[in-house]
Amino acid sequence: MKFEGTFQYMGNHGIVFNVSQITLTDSERGRLRELHFGEAKSAHYEVNSKVVEVYDKMQAKNLPCVMMIGISKPLTRQQGDVLNAQRTTIANLAASAFTATTSAVASTYVGVPVGIGVRMYANEILPTYHAGDVLVSIEAQVNGGIGPQRSFSTLIIKT
Repeated sequence: MKFEGTFQYMGNHGIVFNVSQITLTDSERGRLRELHFGEAKSAHYEVNSKVVEVYDKMQAKNLPCVMMIGISKPLTRQQGDVLNAQRTTIANLAASAFTATTSAVASTYVGVPVGIGVRMYANEILPTYHAGDVLVSIEAQVNGGIGPQRSFSTLIIKT
């Protein structure tokens, strides 16, 4: 396993991530469980499990897999509020699109309940963020075989 380095990245809304980049092959998969991510604090086992899951999804075989693991600093109240506002906007946009489409095909009496259902569904599946939450982003890439492959996964460590 080769560590390419660690750097900081500032994402949207001022969220700062500590990003580690590693390159590994199939024979080194077992060593993924040995990694320790100090930024994840007591949830480092959960992060390790997600890293192994993403690597396994890649089915890299004997090709080198480049993984980038980004762990944010705890969210501030303002950052959580901005992310939650985005969540509401997405739910409202999805509801509007389904309401308009269904109303055009059927009627307004059908379109409005469908839109309400879509908004409720979107609010259930989109996460809610709180101050102190830590965001984890895991990206893997393999070049070769059938072509370049990428996999991406996220995790929220709740406070």
